[in-house]
Amino acid sequence: MKFNKKENKDIIKSPFIVLAILLLLIFIFFAPLFLIIWEIIFWGISLFTYLLSLFSFNNKLSELILKNIFNLSLIIFMFYLLYEIRKIIKIKPINQMSQSLVRIKYPPTNTTHFTLIHQKPKLKRNMKYLQIALNSDLNEAAAIISSLPVSERILIEVGTPLIKRYGVNAVRKIKSIVKQGTYIVADSKCVDLAFREVRAMFKAGANAVTCLGVAPVETIDRFIEECKRYNLDSMVDMMNVENPVEILKNLKNIPDVVIIHRGVDETEFSKEKEIPFYQINQIKDNFDVLVSIAGGDTIEEIQKAVFNDADIVVVWKDFYKSTQNTTELAAKFLKEIR
Repeated sequence: MKFNKKENKDIIKSPFIVLAILLLLIFIFFAPLFLIIWEIIFWGISLFTYLLSLFSFNNKLSELILKNIFNLSLIIFMFYLLYEIRKIIKIKPINQMSQSLVRIKYPPTNTTHFTLIHQKPKLKRNMKYLQIALNSDLNEAAAIISSLPVSERILIEVGTPLIKRYGVNAVRKIKSIVKQGTYIVADSKCVDLAFREVRAMFKAGANAVTCLGVAPVETIDRFIEECKRYNLDSMVDMMNVENPVEILKNLKNIPDVVIIHRGVDETEFSKEKEIPFYQINQIKDNFDVLVSIAGGDTIEEIQKAVFNDADIVVVWKDFYKSTQNTTELAAKFLKEIR
């Protein structure tokens, strides 16, 4: 039997070999290391097959092997191509996407980029709320919370004295005590560095954060922006602000809630000073916001707030200490707020 040089030359001129060589070059320059190693294994088999064909007469078998090697290489290349496309368009595998809903990824604070985060309960426009401010200590707070009637219309406020005493842990502790889904207001009264404060309250589990209306306009704007970023309700407290409407007109965006607030010291030392209930309609006539009334604890003041179309009524004096009447008082106040 004679050696057929013509048939072996035909193998070298085969288009499959040319394509396979091009494929190898592509992988050498672009593919990850593990794909290169994978290709070298297959090309080692190809080379062995080619050398075998030089000393045999079964060129059809050799070409068949080369074709199969090429097909396998093509499949690997397609996987690599899909891998690169996935990186470019940033598609996550299913398991990673599900994990991103569990792990909160905080959005960057120096860009306008927004990241999907946990959906938190938001206030409803067609509902009136009783907000109970907890200002004593965590033990009293726990006792009061355990005595409150179950209602989606009750908001729990982690008061400023509680936050000053325990820090952000006050919000975290209250969050661990209340029933799941309870709306928590962190009354931190932000006046500067809004992005840090809002993020801290968000991480602690708050649904809403407060900022003072006497803070710089830049701070209030940043505060509202950060609350939107973290899907929190923004509440601007207009305590000691003569004209809340003017403050709101100077803002880039409007907060979710405006608080009309008569302070404790004002109530104690200026007994003739009343809560400016007339401002409720002034604000609502100009802006689409919820209005909260703070500083009135009597049934009469609560009735006036509701009559003037307040959406939220804040009380604290009767809930400073836990008593045997706590449940009854909360139910009584809640009945007035409709």
